[in-house]
Amino acid sequence: MPDKPSKLPPIFTYLDARIPLRAHEHVAILHCGEASAVDCAGFLSEGLSLGDCCCYLAPVNVQIAMETRLRELGVDVDRHLDDDTLQIPPALGPPDGWVDWAKSVFLGAELANAPGVRILEEDVQPAAETLPTREFFEFHSRLNYLVKHYRSVVLCQYDAEYLKIQHLFSVIAVHRHLLVEGTLVRDNPFYIPAEKFLAMSTEDRDLREVYHAVGFDVKKLLATLAGYGQLQGSKQ
Repeated sequence: MPDKPSKLPPIFTYLDARIPLRAHEHVAILHCGEASAVDCAGFLSEGLSLGDCCCYLAPVNVQIAMETRLRELGVDVDRHLDDDTLQIPPALGPPDGWVDWAKSVFLGAELANAPGVRILEEDVQPAAETLPTREFFEFHSRLNYLVKHYRSVVLCQYDAEYLKIQHLFSVIAVHRHLLVEGTLVRDNPFYIPAEKFLAMSTEDRDLREVYHAVGFDVKKLLATLAGYGQLQGSKQ
């Protein structure tokens, strides 16, 4: 009997030239202290060369470093900023306005007939005094709706050592796909679909039982997640 045709979306890009990401995926890259093996600048430069609409969310000092790296890769940053194929918001306002911003990005890509949308978020840390945590994670949960409606990939990179543990739980809960220790977890077992997450109280979103099961050790938690990804590897 012939194999049934795959219902998975097509490959959108490869990270680090080896990790396949499919269209409509919203991925959290989790690392612990060390720089990620993934060249995220390459994710943007490739997209710009293909005509994708690319967006970069990061603190101002990190934005400067990214612009420098893109220029080193041969990207005409000024031209792409002028024609809005590259968008780098100069300041991160309250997260409750991010959903409207993201909707405008997808609408603009559709009007421009762009082949895809790429959003990269780096070094954005939720904190009560800067980014209200509930709204921050609700934005990420709602992104799971937006990526379904246009050929796109959203990458969000986090250093787990700098996240409060309750924030790490929320990062894991709102991203169906994770990249942990270089391993892709395409079906995150602790993912909470948006329709459930948005209706939950902050307390109900807590994965503390999982953290207890790994001895309150962040690195062990990440290793456990990577183990899920290795088990799923043959299905990717």
